[in-house]
Amino acid sequence: MLYLNRNSNQHQFNMKFLKYVFLFLIITSNKNVLSQEYSSPLDFNLLLSGTFGELRSNHFHSGIDIKTEGVEGQRIHAISDGYVSRIKVSTSGYGKAIYITHPKTGHTSVYAHLKKFSKKIDDVVKKEHYLKERFEINIFLQKDKLKIKQGELIAFSGNSGGSNGAHLHFEIRDSKSEHPINPLKFKFDITDNIPPTLKKIKIYVFDTTLVNGYNNNKVYPVVYKNNKYTLAETPEINGSFALGIFTYDKADNAYNKNGVYCIKLFVDSLLYYQFEVNELNFNTTRFINAHIDYCENKLSGNKYHRCYKLQNNKLSNYSNLINNGIISFNDTLLHLVKIEVSDIFGNQSEVNFNIKSLNMPFLKKCILKTDSFNQLFSYSKTNTFSTQNIKINMPAYSLYEKMMFKYSNNDSLKGVYGLVHSVHNQNTPVHKKYTLSLKANVTERLKNKTYIAKTDQKGKFWYRGGSWENDFITTKVREFGDFCIIADTISPEIKGINIFPDKEFNTQTTIKLTIKDTDSGIKSYRAEIDGKWILMDYDYKKNLLRYDIENNISEGKHDFNLKVIDKVGNETNYIANFIY
Repeated sequence: MLYLNRNSNQHQFNMKFLKYVFLFLIITSNKNVLSQEYSSPLDFNLLLSGTFGELRSNHFHSGIDIKTEGVEGQRIHAISDGYVSRIKVSTSGYGKAIYITHPKTGHTSVYAHLKKFSKKIDDVVKKEHYLKERFEINIFLQKDKLKIKQGELIAFSGNSGGSNGAHLHFEIRDSKSEHPINPLKFKFDITDNIPPTLKKIKIYVFDTTLVNGYNNNKVYPVVYKNNKYTLAETPEINGSFALGIFTYDKADNAYNKNGVYCIKLFVDSLLYYQFEVNELNFNTTRFINAHIDYCENKLSGNKYHRCYKLQNNKLSNYSNLINNGIISFNDTLLHLVKIEVSDIFGNQSEVNFNIKSLNMPFLKKCILKTDSFNQLFSYSKTNTFSTQNIKINMPAYSLYEKMMFKYSNNDSLKGVYGLVHSVHNQNTPVHKKYTLSLKANVTERLKNKTYIAKTDQKGKFWYRGGSWENDFITTKVREFGDFCIIADTISPEIKGINIFPDKEFNTQTTIKLTIKDTDSGIKSYRAEIDGKWILMDYDYKKNLLRYDIENNISEGKHDFNLKVIDKVGNETNYIANFIY
């Protein structure tokens, strides 16, 4: 029996040992994946013009923007072994972009705003262009189609799509979830020894809050004195309140004002709120409009981080929240507030200031009157509004918090059919698209040329689409502001840059034209030589179409034809014979 027990104990020891070895291998394997040394996507020192999680229009920045020395055409390399899983070409957004999946690490790297692809990749892309006969394409590839080695040339940097200057937009995503991960966690060689800059603190009031005796939000400039950030005065507050901070980060050898990595709010040494950008989710990125002070950004251009959470904010980047960051004191003491702001390299700044609590009896909440033009809107329920000339249907969770909806209208402007409708105000964000219907007397002959437009009431109009049913035209919008009905009866404009009828091509290697439509905007274009579709690269920022002449064009006379159609169906054709 002793012998059997000894064997049994030995067996149990062996099983425990193997279990620990197995766990160790799993942990070290995961550690190797997380500490993967990716190589640089560029041949020179990396300088950033944008950081991960930076506050952008309607979204958080999902990667880093790398400077390309102010020029296009820099060589772009794969950061690790893998395969091209996706290629996308679009006139907006990422422009020309490559997605490379790295099976060993579980990541996908993304390279965007490219000028052109390497020949190996471009051969696949061009084949798809001509197969679909369109410039905008989105290709998903099998893992054996385009294998890539670490350091391999994959593209050349550019300024395509929605880019406003030459640079490389670079991302690392989790391949399974497609969530962007902060690329700066992977130890790319970037120098940053500069702590974030703290500019302003904003105090947010609620229904019965008083700051220095007033029920208004209050902004305090941050003062930098004796190597410390503070406020020049002590706010006196009665009632619940919240805080926000206007801050940015800079790096060595770059002038850009970039986003910060982490914000912590402490109240009397207690961590009250924390915001951090290690990972993002494309499904929730528009909740940035709940995270920032959207109204302040519209009015002043400053982007404040709210250090509290609105009712309809689904971001998962918060932790250590107490009362969603909303602060309330029940005494008449001085309270110490500290806000720490850091970048991902460990540089940190903090502002310390006192708040005097008054704890006076609360004011009675003002009851907002509702009438035919003012109505309380819930963030969690469907909201509707209608008059004789307008209908609004807004699905639940289109707003980030409840609000008093306001409507008014103005007399018609020149070129406008019916009234100009002021739907609340453009300083309030909208999360989901809602249905907007406007009424006007428009002749049947003209209806197919009309659309709903947003206007600044100063002569500028922006196309928002629409379709007619009886006397109402209906579209979906994702913003508040001033809307009206206008018509577009003018065809798009086409101008040849280096092509015209009967031109002789000797050393010319391109065909260039500009296309423009200042009313509804361009919907589509199609170019042909001798009746066959050709690939014309479209840069909408320059209104430029470009065709690189290929070797398969024979010598002699050829017919060039370009058709451009705007968003209401107006059409222009440009025809030119040329000799090659």
